Amino acid sequence: MNCLKNVQSTIDAHSLIDRGSRVLAAVSGGPDSTALLSILNHLSSELGFDLAAAHFDHRIRPESVRERAAVERFASSLGIQVFVGSKNVPRKARADRVGLEETARNERYRFLEETAREYGAGAVALGHTRDDQVETVLHRVLRGTGWRGLTGMQPRRGIFIRPLLDCGRQELIAYLRGRGISYVIDSSNRDNRYYRNRIRNRLLPYLRKNFNPAVDDALLRLRAGALEGWHLLEGSVSGRIPKRRRDGTVIIPLRELEGTSDFEIYLMIDLILRERFGIFQDMERTHFDAAKRLIRSAQSGRKLRFPHNVILLKEQRNLVIMVERAESKAAGLIVVPGPGKYELPPWNLSLEIETVRGPSIEHRWSDLEVFLAKVHFPIHARSRKEGDRIVPFGMRGRKKLSDLFIDRKRPLRMRDRYPVFEDADGIFWVPGLVTDERTRISGRTRRAVRLKVSEIVK
Repeated sequence: MNCLKNVQSTIDAHSLIDRGSRVLAAVSGGPDSTALLSILNHLSSELGFDLAAAHFDHRIRPESVRERAAVERFASSLGIQVFVGSKNVPRKARADRVGLEETARNERYRFLEETAREYGAGAVALGHTRDDQVETVLHRVLRGTGWRGLTGMQPRRGIFIRPLLDCGRQELIAYLRGRGISYVIDSSNRDNRYYRNRIRNRLLPYLRKNFNPAVDDALLRLRAGALEGWHLLEGSVSGRIPKRRRDGTVIIPLRELEGTSDFEIYLMIDLILRERFGIFQDMERTHFDAAKRLIRSAQSGRKLRFPHNVILLKEQRNLVIMVERAESKAAGLIVVPGPGKYELPPWNLSLEIETVRGPSIEHRWSDLEVFLAKVHFPIHARSRKEGDRIVPFGMRGRKKLSDLFIDRKRPLRMRDRYPVFEDADGIFWVPGLVTDERTRISGRTRRAVRLKVSEIVK
């Protein structure tokens, strides 16, 4: 089977590309990705998709300028649009104190995801080959991987697809030479300081020569068997995975985890991260072991932080899993100088405030609307802070807001969604939670302030 038919078969077998969609091909300029762009260009008319290329310059090697020019030249010869990104990866790696390979991968994938959104691509095609699959499985074996690690790279991971997984590197080079297509050679592939390169350049040749000439096929059979078993295991727990809620959380009642084995917990959390949040990497056994301990023994209110801003929270009778987005964190301070209408973006709320007098004063309050005495401008709306206190209606002593949240059974994950209103005399209102005793309306009150908050509908 030639490369074109091989790739088309892989695309069809795994439904990698939808007719009428846009595909972004990640092209470094090397033989694998150059062949990927050429093959997808040949198939685009028959399969009915639009194609663009994306090239990311890591600025690790001087010849990266030449590689960018080669990609742009080849794409131009095919009439294909090219998106180019660049980042000084060595500098960022030093600043973040993260390994060069990890930083390069993270920056490359970030660029590809952003470019896919810009282009409107439904898939980003990567140039990983059958040889890369062999190296990946062996790499993971040496690292002491778990069962899922043995399943290797999948044809689809979120928006990322790998149409070349059933093609060998030498097949692709033969394809390019047969069509007179030039490509560049990445000199860093010969640098055996990198662990992956030592596997490719030293270990695999040694195993083929001294142990098993067909070691590549043996590793691929190991992967196929592990994948088949993994799918069976996933099927046994997939029906127990809750849907993601409108607030972005996945909640599992802890009673449903009673009697669940440690391995089933591993499977469930792994499935939730991949299928509910689209997180496919950077989770290790230590993370799943910590999740198991949280479920089995931790007190309510304890939480774990995983990579990609994943939070696991034990909340009374539930396990809550969510991704903490930067924009969801209430932050800062908003000053309300006087009556009017204001937006409170950190809490996605709008505020309506007015001064009322005499008969317009009402002796009532609700979660979202209050009439309060002895409130003075300017008013501040801010995030809650450690040690915040208030004198609740009907009480004499001050009480911590944190204790009130607990008393009223407000989940920890929700507490930053409550704005705290204060004036020069201190906190006087937390909508939906508490109002300060000093602001109570009495028969002698002649002037009050009406405050009403409502959710901003986007």
